[in-house]
Amino acid sequence: MKKTAFLIGAVLLVALSLLLMGMGGTGSPGQEPADSLFNAKIRDTSNNEVRVTSVTFDGKTSFNVLRGKGRIQIPFENISRIELKEGSVCITLKGTGSMCDLKTNSMSKVYGKVPYGWYQIAMKDVSWIELTKAEP
Repeated sequence: MKKTAFLIGAVLLVALSLLLMGMGGTGSPGQEPADSLFNAKIRDTSNNEVRVTSVTFDGKTSFNVLRGKGRIQIPFENISRIELKEGSVCITLKGTGSMCDLKTNSMSKVYGKVPYGWYQIAMKDVSWIELTKAEP
């Protein structure tokens, strides 16, 4: 009797584990991108480039980074390019130079629209992003 109960419990545990593993993955983007007045050209770590309209980072039109122990929130209006290399971020600012050796949450996501649907990519999979203000 104990052996049967143990076997049933083990089978249920394996079935539940398989079900939960299927919840992650690379399914649909998961959320409709918010409207934004910014477009982007994005290159991923596989050297694929895509042009995205109405781009946001985690649904916002600003980029959050860490410099040392401090957090900086930079509005898209002030950014022309973001480069990510080996866990470090370098931001080219419009008219005021650049800021390097910054850190960001690699699990943050970039959302946007493409002509054929919606686009999403995790920051850890991005090589660079060029931001531009959308023309009215």
